[in-house]
Amino acid sequence: SARDERVHVVRGYAALAEIRTKAARESFEKAISLDSSDPQPRFGLGLAIIRDGDLEEGRRNLEVAVGLDSNSSLMRSYLGKAYFEEKRAPLDAQQLAIAKELDPLDPTPYLYDSIRKQSENQPVAALRDIQTSIALNDNRAIYRSRQALDQDRAARGASLGRIYDDLGFDRMGENEGSKSLTIDPGNASAHRFLSDIYLGARRRESARVSELLQAQLLQDININPIQPSLSETNLNIATRGGPADAGFNEFTPLFERNDIQLIVSGLAGTDDTFGGESVASAIYDQLSISAGAFYYDADAWRPNADIQHSIENVFVQAALTPDLNVQAEFRHRQSENGDLAMNFDPDSFNPDFRRNLDQDMGRVGLRYSPSPHSDFLMSAIYSERNEDQTIFPGFTGSADDKGYQLESQYIQQLEKLNVIVGLGYTNIDSALAFNSNPLPTSTIEHLHGYLYSNIKIPASVTWTLGLSADDYSEDSLKVSELNPKFGVQWQVTDDILLRGAAFRTVKSALVSNRTIEPTQIAGFTQLFDDGNADQAWRYGAGLDWKLTDQLFAGAEATWRDITIPILGASGYVFEDQKEQRHRAYMYWTPTDSLSLSAQLVYDRFQAEPGFATDFGTVPEDLETISVPLAVRYFHESGFFAGAGVTYVNQQVKRTALAIAAGLADGHDDFFVVDVAVGYRFPERRGFASLSVNNLFDQKFLYQDDSFREFRDEPSTGPYIPALQVVGRLTLTF
Repeated sequence: SARDERVHVVRGYAALAEIRTKAARESFEKAISLDSSDPQPRFGLGLAIIRDGDLEEGRRNLEVAVGLDSNSSLMRSYLGKAYFEEKRAPLDAQQLAIAKELDPLDPTPYLYDSIRKQSENQPVAALRDIQTSIALNDNRAIYRSRQALDQDRAARGASLGRIYDDLGFDRMGENEGSKSLTIDPGNASAHRFLSDIYLGARRRESARVSELLQAQLLQDININPIQPSLSETNLNIATRGGPADAGFNEFTPLFERNDIQLIVSGLAGTDDTFGGESVASAIYDQLSISAGAFYYDADAWRPNADIQHSIENVFVQAALTPDLNVQAEFRHRQSENGDLAMNFDPDSFNPDFRRNLDQDMGRVGLRYSPSPHSDFLMSAIYSERNEDQTIFPGFTGSADDKGYQLESQYIQQLEKLNVIVGLGYTNIDSALAFNSNPLPTSTIEHLHGYLYSNIKIPASVTWTLGLSADDYSEDSLKVSELNPKFGVQWQVTDDILLRGAAFRTVKSALVSNRTIEPTQIAGFTQLFDDGNADQAWRYGAGLDWKLTDQLFAGAEATWRDITIPILGASGYVFEDQKEQRHRAYMYWTPTDSLSLSAQLVYDRFQAEPGFATDFGTVPEDLETISVPLAVRYFHESGFFAGAGVTYVNQQVKRTALAIAAGLADGHDDFFVVDVAVGYRFPERRGFASLSVNNLFDQKFLYQDDSFREFRDEPSTGPYIPALQVVGRLTLTF
């Protein structure tokens, strides 16, 4: 039907979905010549022109389409989106408001308006819009708009995790991310969302970079920048979080189009702290590329706790066909630090300890989508890592690790069921030496497979059933286990969610600390920053309750039973540890400019007396109670401020041998006050902030989490017994 204009419209949309913009424009222009009164070809032509990089001309065609059909909510949503890209406030807000009135059941304008409000320093209003968008999606994944051509690009461009992070509502963010991935495990935006939420979460660095890797593998061509610092673990840089820090990806566009973008940031603070980061990214047709660099230097708050980082990365992605995406990434990291761990007594540290790390990592990835409801992923990572440690003068050690990690995964989505099947293999050769005397090379081999299924029966209940198998070998250490997985999420009412889980894990040997296996089950993390081959059972139950549109509350209780392998004089021995972590929270947005959060956290760690407790830094019993309270203020002008006070009560018990070796135990309780102020520049040009941690320079005793990770990257904080002041500036071009 060569003279049927609607045939050419459909043909144009098909070409546009395949990023064949020249063919798309020809089809839309032919349709316009056949029927100039139809708004659809004008709408499609506008999208095609924008994809080619001409935002102004594309927006004009969207205006014509709206003029031809002024009652179309969808077209007005996209016109508002175009005005947002052109930074033409308040026209963007006006069009999105009209779209909401024309079709109150369409989630699209609420999604875009949420992103707009968050970028304009209105996170409370943004939260309400995203809640409406979620409700209108009828419990589907939260990253959907009605236009098929735009499935997830809006959320990729501006992370919705920033809304929850700005407000300090981290538990809500985790809930939404986990629910989305349960419904749609192939959603790149949900993986990126969860990765952003994990930023700063204790002992979940591996989970965070794993979610980021999965987001990269699943994403389409986009200009979303990959910050060098975000893809590395345990950098222990100046405390992040709250409204005083901005993610680079909140400045990215809602329309993917041929374009170039540059974002730079810098920080400076007390203890001679300074650093900077920059990322340049670009899109041209079926190709996207980004390159970035990060530098950080701090003398720190006590002797020999200084730290320096230098990181560079390059990322390239190409859409070879509409169904086949390939990508490659190269990263280089150099780090140097002293003794960072805080083992209760701040004066308990090694003044001679030094660590130098030099690592190169390269990876390639592939995503093949044979149908709209299935994805096949492949990931290959190769890493060369050299680490030198000086324990004390005259005693040094080094490790040269070379390893690769191969993984594949298949995701199939059906109406009430989705399935995730994966297989991975890791091989790492480690050459150790002490005082330049080489030891026999150690080889790690780990074969790992898994199957997960999320089943919605009945409609209000989602069951997660799974099984993984591990075959791990490292010299004389052999671990072969089958690991059952169970989780359930019951949406009792629209406002009440009950969750539960029980599962077993074996910590994988991960090259560069990341994997494409699911990191959580029913909202309970299963990938912790543990040592290789650690075996654990985790049990948990949670309740999340939306009392009103402004008030949220919940509680979660979890237990972990862990068995860790330790290399002794006569070979490997296994020691048992237990962890409890229980939390209750309440969040409140009393006005459009205020958010308040309160939590009560109980954390207990217990280890049986043995090698780790007698000759390491592992306490026999550690009980920590913390009560963080925070208030945050946001003004439409761009000004924001925040203040928080945290009460911490900690009891540490160690063995007699550990105390004789100089490690401290005992009890301490203290308050820490943090404040922050900042300003978002108009038209999303950037951001400036000043944050002060431990405002009153409170001195205290505290045991951090570094002892829990039998690795060479300690996790320090979150409390430092010294005043810290950090100023940040981020600019986008």
